[in-house]
Amino acid sequence: MLDIFEMPSLLKKYMDAKWLRHEVLANNIANVDTPNFKRSSVVFEDLLQKYIKENSSRLPLSTTSDKHIRNAWPVIELKPKVVVQNDRTFRNDGNNVDIDKEMVELAQNALSYNILAEQVQRQFSLLRSAITEGRR
Repeated sequence: MLDIFEMPSLLKKYMDAKWLRHEVLANNIANVDTPNFKRSSVVFEDLLQKYIKENSSRLPLSTTSDKHIRNAWPVIELKPKVVVQNDRTFRNDGNNVDIDKEMVELAQNALSYNILAEQVQRQFSLLRSAITEGRR
């Protein structure tokens, strides 16, 4: 299980991937009429699922020194990948961008980004609550 300190950095990585996806989708939309342009997409969710699966199955280790080895996969290794899709062409000019699909994906991505931003706010609210309650 992810601890309270790993979750904000994991959510940040996820938000970074969503931001990159937004940029890639905007680029696809901007090049909808460019001959021979091939659409790109961002792959991140599979890496995130793998990270969560590996970390949820591990037993937490106690460390009493900074020199001890941690058993968690560093969140830093999670990086989204931009993939160019060369396999299909929908039009005679060699462009494979479907504007309707790109617009739907852009709207979905914006909504999920906003949801992630709320989750980050809740995580920091939990940390703030834990800190202030300890003072009482």
